[in-house]
Amino acid sequence: MMQLKKKSTQRSTVPTCIDLFAGCGGLSLGLKGAGWEGVFAIERDPMAFETLSNNLLKDDAPYRSFAKWPEWLQKTNQDIVSILSDDKHRENLRKLRGTITLMAGGPPCQGFSVGGRRDGADERNNLVFQMLDMVNLVQPRVVLIENVEGIARKFIARPGEEKMSVADEVISKLTSMGYVSTYHILEAKHFGVPQSRRRVAILGVLNAGISSDELKSDFIEFLASSALSVRRSRGLQLSGDITAKEAIHDLHGGELKPCPDSLKFESSAYTKPISAYAKAMRCGIKTGSIPNSHRFSLHGERIKELYDLAHRTQKPGRLSKSFLLENNTKKDKKVLIDPAELVSTITTHPDEFIHYVDSRNITVREMARFQSFPDNFTFHGRYTINGPRRKFDVARCSQVGNAVPPLMAEAIGIAILGLLEKLDSRLASAPAEKITAPVTKDLFESLAC
Repeated sequence: MMQLKKKSTQRSTVPTCIDLFAGCGGLSLGLKGAGWEGVFAIERDPMAFETLSNNLLKDDAPYRSFAKWPEWLQKTNQDIVSILSDDKHRENLRKLRGTITLMAGGPPCQGFSVGGRRDGADERNNLVFQMLDMVNLVQPRVVLIENVEGIARKFIARPGEEKMSVADEVISKLTSMGYVSTYHILEAKHFGVPQSRRRVAILGVLNAGISSDELKSDFIEFLASSALSVRRSRGLQLSGDITAKEAIHDLHGGELKPCPDSLKFESSAYTKPISAYAKAMRCGIKTGSIPNSHRFSLHGERIKELYDLAHRTQKPGRLSKSFLLENNTKKDKKVLIDPAELVSTITTHPDEFIHYVDSRNITVREMARFQSFPDNFTFHGRYTINGPRRKFDVARCSQVGNAVPPLMAEAIGIAILGLLEKLDSRLASAPAEKITAPVTKDLFESLAC
């Protein structure tokens, strides 16, 4: 394949994006790193929006985006359903046509997650179709929906309908709106994320001028090159997995100190970063200081004894149900982290993960490291929420567990820009040279799930 030299193809305007179901801002952070400028973001939960605001919205935010937030839309937490039910908002959304490059979002996934009940009647299933309503109003050039793998598995998505995947239904509706669409399964580890996390990216391009098969092939190819670009930009190894120890080794072993925002809890000072990944995530934060959101759980003696016993007698990985039952814990999932391997998929439950050295749960900051959030990205709101409120409130642990890994989001953003450049070249009848970037064969094949 011929590689075009980088000509001065800087776009006359910065590509713009809207982030729906934005959560704490993992997707927006990644898109910002890829060169996208946010227009606005929608997030229902006040705690998640506080995190989003402190990192991406405020004038002094470390990753400020959304500098041209529209005056008609209040800059606060709000619900997509209420926005779409307001006629004035709908009219203002229509006025954005032709100005938005990308509308992206990760609608709540509990209704079709393979880790849940896969309940077709779950009202949260309808939120992905609320997103499509907004797509129809704004008509962005590109639509990106990131979600759990279960969105691509067939089940009864709505009571009374035939068995089909939500992804297939979404693609059908996008097609009816003029989008050429496809979906692809991504593995976060390919993008330098130290975690095994399979996700689905549904991509739609308005008036693309190519088939869905061609779109998928091009998207995969650009993802492969952008994965290398993201790793290289952080000084990370260009192939292979980043281990749990490489990810969080500098977050334990330091001097124990009171947690700055929870004085009844302990925290630990940073130790010297050794791995390239830890150095990249630190963002210049000094050794000896206290990490943000690094509060240690207050475990009772029974849990400490369980964790000590696990360290002494159990192999790293998911602990057997028999071991957990024998030791009187009601939790049926606990993972003893293997320092030499990727960590398994980070969920919203930090108590599912036992630190590989210390007899404790992992902290919110350690969860964030496994998700590839930089350390100067701060989290806000309550640390954890138990009981029925978990369904409605998004504490720090849930903000992190629900987020799109920023490094993966950045690679997706870079890949979409490359894809659009290629489509624009075709539309302009440029010489039929294939725009591509050097791609290792192994990485390309591993991305083609």
